[in-house]
Amino acid sequence: MGGSPHSALLRVACARELAAFVGTELAPGRWRFVTQEEIDAFLALTGDRNWIHCDTGRAAGELAGGRTIVPGQLLLALIPGLLQEIYLVTEACQAYAVALNRVRFRHMLHPGDMFRLSARLDKVSERQSFIQVDASCRLELMSRQPVLTMQRSDVFLTNG
Repeated sequence: MGGSPHSALLRVACARELAAFVGTELAPGRWRFVTQEEIDAFLALTGDRNWIHCDTGRAAGELAGGRTIVPGQLLLALIPGLLQEIYLVTEACQAYAVALNRVRFRHMLHPGDMFRLSARLDKVSERQSFIQVDASCRLELMSRQPVLTMQRSDVFLTNG
């Protein structure tokens, strides 16, 4: 995936330090795009052969904009890496995505369209053996039009 470098990463040692940033719109990630070759590789892995994603010839004649559409599941698969461009817990021994909520696909994304992830930390909850971080995530086009919105919950295991 192409794009330009990103420099405003929020870096913390422990997930509990993210509590200081609850309610804050974090600096967005870098601008990216997906190629048709990447879409084809994803489709080969998932077995999805819906023509709107893979048939460039048919898309040219039948789809608005004349290009294929990036699969929504591919966009969801990109979120963990994109989120790590926004904030990073450097000393987490283990981290897991535990929930994706209110996932909404708002606008089609085509190969070559530039997009980036922005996020707001909504809640940081500390439990006995883990810290849960809830974030609102938004994939957006350069026009700021949302492609995908969702709430994501990640759990960072603690040693105690």
